[in-house]
Parts: sequence; C-alpha cells; structure tokens
Amino acid sequence: MLGHEAWLKIAQEDLLAAKGLCKLELFSSAVYHCQQSAEKSLKAYLVSKKNPILKTHDLIKLLEVCMSFDKEFEKKFDAANYISPFSSKFRYPTEFEVPDKEETQQAISCAQSIFRFVLRKIAKPQSGQSTIFDR
Repeated sequence: MLGHEAWLKIAQEDLLAAKGLCKLELFSSAVYHCQQSAEKSLKAYLVSKKNPILKTHDLIKLLEVCMSFDKEFEKKFDAANYISPFSSKFRYPTEFEVPDKEETQQAISCAQSIFRFVLRKIAKPQSGQSTIFDR
C-alpha cells in the first residue's frame, strides 16, 4: 500500500486542478476535482492510521471512518456534505444545471478546508516537520 504522502500529493494536484479549471470557467470539472481532492485527503488520513482504504466516493462514509480515530473530523461534515455529490453529479448530462462560479468557489473552499485539516492531523507537531504541502 502506498503511503499517505502519495495520497496527499494527488489530493493537492486535484485541488490545484480545481482552482485552474475555475479560472477557465470549467465549473463542472472543477467541482469534480474538489470532490476528488477531499476523497484522497480523507483516504490519506486513513492510510496514515494503517486503516484499509474503502472503495467509495462517499465523503460522509469516509468521514465516519476517520471519526473512529479522531472525533474532530466531525467539524468537516458540512464541507464533505457539500462536495460529496460532485463525484458524479455533473459528470454526465442530467437535469442539474452546471454549477456557477460562486458554487465552484465554495466547493474549492470546502476541499481546501478538508485537505488542510488532514495535513494538520497527519503532521507530527513535535518534530516541526515541514513538507511541500505547507503552501
């Protein structure tokens, strides 16, 4: 199994992709990458705890597993709930309208919040460790 660093690197790439896609006004793709960033961030935390990875895109389910290790993950429920549907909601033509810039920026904020929260939870404060993720 790959270490949590590999999961975090891809989560960060998804977050950066979402920001770039938002600037290009490719909002449905941007929100998808937000969901992916959050999903991979939560899975990074589970890997750091030596927990098997759930094969799911459901952020609430992943959050619940994370909460079995640390109840503070409950603080990220609203963010996860907002972006969880974006794993598929705008991937195919449906009755849903494409998200607008404001919704996309909210999704980016939620994904970034989850990513940074996981970084803090994984970091070893006693070591003063700094990584490429401290941007």
